[in-house]
Amino acid sequence: MKPNPYLIPRFNIDYSFKDFLSGLGAIALNKNPDLDIIRSELSVSDVFFANYSRTGISLILQSLGLPNGSKVGVPLYSCTVVFDAIINAGFVPKFIDIDDNYTLDPIDLQAKINDIDALIVIHTFGRPADMDSIKEIASGIPIIEDCAHALFSKYENKLAGLHGDFSCFSLPKYLSAGGGGMIFVNDLSMKDELSDLIDSIDSPSLMDDLLHMFVMYARAFFYHKPFFGLFALPIGLSVEGKVDLMDKKTFTIKGINKSDKFVTVKKLKDFKKKVEIQRNNSVTLLDELKDTTLFLPAENENTYCNYYLFPLLAPEDDLRDDICIYLRDKGVDTSKLFSQTPEIARIKYGYDGDCPFTEHVAKRIFTVPNHYTLSKNDLSKISRTLKGCPYLIG
Repeated sequence: MKPNPYLIPRFNIDYSFKDFLSGLGAIALNKNPDLDIIRSELSVSDVFFANYSRTGISLILQSLGLPNGSKVGVPLYSCTVVFDAIINAGFVPKFIDIDDNYTLDPIDLQAKINDIDALIVIHTFGRPADMDSIKEIASGIPIIEDCAHALFSKYENKLAGLHGDFSCFSLPKYLSAGGGGMIFVNDLSMKDELSDLIDSIDSPSLMDDLLHMFVMYARAFFYHKPFFGLFALPIGLSVEGKVDLMDKKTFTIKGINKSDKFVTVKKLKDFKKKVEIQRNNSVTLLDELKDTTLFLPAENENTYCNYYLFPLLAPEDDLRDDICIYLRDKGVDTSKLFSQTPEIARIKYGYDGDCPFTEHVAKRIFTVPNHYTLSKNDLSKISRTLKGCPYLIG
């Protein structure tokens, strides 16, 4: 692609120099963050940490005491690291279709529930899944909420992450806290085994933490204008297809970096304001795009969506890639999140083709920027460019 310093990045990585300095200060002064802020803001009594959210999922699964080879239900529409977490725990993914909310379909769950020993529910894009129906169908089966996208989203006026038996949050996602995973246990009868597992894992070294902070800050720096369009994306596109980023991966199970835990607490204090800004940006986009041929992400009744990402469906399978190319050429980058997952899962994870709506979505899905850091001009450019796209004129 031609370098473009004005290209609006697809994601928001908001790990600032102040965050870097805060993490550095926590290490230098050996500070321990006040976890009461997390307990207060997220309405939990206990909080645990690991180096990744996928680590948290794997540890939770290991703590359940299920036989090796047990089947864990998981939406096929997902990042494959969730499947890796299941496999690393010694279990087998059992794939479940999604509904038009991009989350686990209760109807397909009902059809497959007798072949499932535990269940992972993913609140994809920050959109809460239908937890009432899911819990009724999966009664007696451990439920893990994957809240990687769902910080401060709500279902039935209750925060995502507080409905299942366990939940995991990915701290570098919406919060941009650098890295790490945060784990909640809602069924306290299941806490001790998980707590013992987490206590047994190694903590990162001082050098690991320092290197991690430098990498996170550099990544965030180059994910903003003008550097994203000038350097980061062109370099990324040049290696795309040469490196299999969706291949099966193992991962090291460790504790969280001290810097990440400290930055998490610091950023949580006022993050609700940023969620409201991002929601308002999303409402603006919904209004501006209502007359296009795109399938828009309506907010379900009795839910509060944080709009971590703004998903759209192209009107036809063969139009999605052309739309994305058009948008990028006009200065708006996009992502085709999890589009490769069905095919990768078929080849490497045992998927047998029984999730047709996920496959339909994977051919049409793309996201556009809706970050809380966008200017009014950026937001106007995004909606104007989409409305002017020749592939979306009905």
